[in-house]
Amino acid sequence: IGNPAFRNNLRYSPQRAYEDENGETRIFDEMWTGDWWWNMQVSYLSRATIAPVIIASDKTQLSNFSGDKSAWPVYLTIGNIEKSTHRSPSARATVLIGYIPVTKLDCFSELKRKTQGQQIFHDCMKSLLQPLVNAGYSGVKMACADGFVRRVFPILAAYVADHPEQCLAVCCLENRCPRCVVEANKRGRPEFSTPRDSASTLEAMKDAVVGDSEDFTHLGLRPNRPFWEDLPYCDIFSCFTPDLLHQLHKGVFKDHVVKWATKCLEGGADEIDRRFRAMPRGSNLRHFQKGISLISQWTGTEYKNMEKVFLGVLAGPAEPGLIRVVHATLNFIYYAHFESHTLESLRKLDAAWVAFHGNLQYFVDKGVRKDRDNLNIPKLHSMLHYINSIISRGSADGFSTESPERLHIDFAKNAYRATNKRNYLKQMTKWLERQDACFQFSAYLQWTVKGYNSELEGSLEVKEDNEDGVVEDDEDGDEDVGEQAVFLGYSVAKLPAYRNVPITDLINNYGADDIITQLTTFLQNSPLTSRSARAPILTSTLSMYKCVTVRLPPAPQVTSSVTKDVVRARPFVAARGSVPAVAAQFDTVLARESAEEDGIEHPLDGLKVCQVRVIFGLPEDYGSFPHPM
Repeated sequence: IGNPAFRNNLRYSPQRAYEDENGETRIFDEMWTGDWWWNMQVSYLSRATIAPVIIASDKTQLSNFSGDKSAWPVYLTIGNIEKSTHRSPSARATVLIGYIPVTKLDCFSELKRKTQGQQIFHDCMKSLLQPLVNAGYSGVKMACADGFVRRVFPILAAYVADHPEQCLAVCCLENRCPRCVVEANKRGRPEFSTPRDSASTLEAMKDAVVGDSEDFTHLGLRPNRPFWEDLPYCDIFSCFTPDLLHQLHKGVFKDHVVKWATKCLEGGADEIDRRFRAMPRGSNLRHFQKGISLISQWTGTEYKNMEKVFLGVLAGPAEPGLIRVVHATLNFIYYAHFESHTLESLRKLDAAWVAFHGNLQYFVDKGVRKDRDNLNIPKLHSMLHYINSIISRGSADGFSTESPERLHIDFAKNAYRATNKRNYLKQMTKWLERQDACFQFSAYLQWTVKGYNSELEGSLEVKEDNEDGVVEDDEDGDEDVGEQAVFLGYSVAKLPAYRNVPITDLINNYGADDIITQLTTFLQNSPLTSRSARAPILTSTLSMYKCVTVRLPPAPQVTSSVTKDVVRARPFVAARGSVPAVAAQFDTVLARESAEEDGIEHPLDGLKVCQVRVIFGLPEDYGSFPHPM
């Protein structure tokens, strides 16, 4: 909270954000826009500065080829910092506070081994978070990034973890929900249950010690002493935030809906692979040239790219019932991914959840699942809690487990590689302390010395490899782009890729069959056309560009920055010697049928799906046309 580098990215009090001037459409995005911080400020600490503590824990494998060496890092950040900052590894807004020991506990009997391992987790977490107890009640004076000294009260507000670790943290069985008391055999139903609360849970644990285990069994608890029992103002059950990676992308979508949809499709996995291979390529879209069944290492990128095309893969042979349930699933995933929510978007998220459950019966009817009670899956049930979590803590993208998994590279895997692989945890700790000291000194120099650039920053950005036949198309980034394009909303290469291309080639190689008719009509109606211009004929030539990059205005639901959309139009290029052939690429776009805006009430009104066949520049003989077409 005192890092001057975060001065413009920090908030010290909750805010109510609205989309309109009348304060009718509320926005939920950053943590300070949610109800939790507001309620905590009003109910307990009205004049204090709260630092909502966000912790994340995730066990990771250190060795791939020999041994079974693992690490269990625990990370910490605060909700005062903008989510885009604490999600960025290079910003170092999320810090490592310790490792939980990973041990087999061979000294215990098999019956006690699991319980003792769970208790070790709680004892270690209690030790790591012990400073929050007194600080949460009494506050600590801290020098903040804006130069003021405030009494800050750090309160545990969010815990980022996957389902097994959530259950471990709240001391409940893994076949139960860590947020509510729904029974194990009712998790597949679209019904709300009573939220868990700390007081009744701790009471049930105490009663179980003296032999009264009725509530203990009903709540599905484990016999552990929880680390959170002494933390001030902490409701650990509501701290668990949506896990977009494991719950939605990997869980609901890949492990369940894709698997069930494959069984419903004639031809099964072979047909799904064939249709993935046949999908057209797109810019910034990975192409599964070997299908999906042979992919051994999945990442969030693969899941997201599958979601973009999966409805298209199913289109045709899939029955309407299958299309409806997949459509509802994807709607829920995309709404859950919004970086900024309003009550309207939350209503649509809820409608997608209702539609998802309303169409799940299709899998039962097809025999993929035995009955509705066979859908008692934790990740399906977790979707029920998304809306309450977003209203309470802010949008889900600020709490994804993708962030700690990315941090494993810097704080676990790279640290392990720097050791001699014996007694590695102590060596990792020493190496990380040195790295942190170097980073802090470098950050200080960067803050004080104008123009200083650290050599450490480049090492923090890791490019994702393409694996298992997953191909990401490039964007023709090697072309020289004119700077003037920044102000025009698009950019093209300064020079065309192909000059003096006859219109006959455009018809034969580009598929622009009606280019003469359309170009003639355009020239007749354009005020820029030269009076001496002749109508285009088959032997007329044009200059061709490979692509155009369109700069789209920021959409707060998706991103706060400008989005680049690359539109390509290039023909098939035959193989030459050792250089392989290049497939033709003609991208699709949404274009307005008319330049007139009369009668347009919705942003999608008047739009038509088109395929771009040529991107060309007109010769000066036709007139003064400053932009490509």
